[in-house]
Amino acid sequence: GGVELQFVSEGGNVGSRVYLTDGEESYKVFKLKNREFAFDVDVASLPCGLNGALYLVEMDVSGGTSTRNNEAGAKFGTGYCDAQCPCDIKWMNGEANVDEHRGMCCIEMDIWEANRRASAFTAHPCSIKGAYRCEGVDCGDGDKGVCDKDGCDFNAFRMGQEHFYGMGQDFAVDTTNPITVVTQFLTTDGTDQGDLAEIRRFYVQEGRFIANADTNVQGVPEGNSITDAFCSAQKRAFQTSDSHADKGGLKTMGEAL
Repeated sequence: GGVELQFVSEGGNVGSRVYLTDGEESYKVFKLKNREFAFDVDVASLPCGLNGALYLVEMDVSGGTSTRNNEAGAKFGTGYCDAQCPCDIKWMNGEANVDEHRGMCCIEMDIWEANRRASAFTAHPCSIKGAYRCEGVDCGDGDKGVCDKDGCDFNAFRMGQEHFYGMGQDFAVDTTNPITVVTQFLTTDGTDQGDLAEIRRFYVQEGRFIANADTNVQGVPEGNSITDAFCSAQKRAFQTSDSHADKGGLKTMGEAL
């Protein structure tokens, strides 16, 4: 079995989202430090310009029923937040947000954002814990907001490996065939209690183990995983602010995992 999401519904809505629940009253919580997360995916029919995403966010496990005036909860899909601090959430902390004046922020781990042409995995730490309703500057970008909206990502193409992921046998990962995607969350001391130190990625396709691509960008040391050192080097190489470090880096990311 599996999940297939339609991009445009009969009612005209564009995009869709599915939550994983643990029973009817709560969302599924994953504790991934010192663990790995694996799933199978087929992106052969997902063209450039579309994004099939699988990601984790630090939303309230009950869907926000602990706040006033919210009796809906996880059963009805309330309580959503992410590191982009979306302002189009219509119900926040038991209050309406029809004017989209507020946003809903929280730590986000993008395990998979991809189509058949490109893919990335990205850590988005925040300076706040749990779901946080923002207003004004707190909802902003870079140093001004409470979340690292850009995040620290690993996209093989962007990191200089243009023939690693794509359609056909000329690519190490051939997106015309199903893929098993494995993401590992390594800690400083190899225990569940240690700080998150590294996020590794590899693939399995038609029985073959495929290591993630090594970086090939001037100024970024060779490597194929996300670490704080990689993130800072990447930010310098692409001349962007290091909001990832400012928001606590992988240590903060790991506290949500």
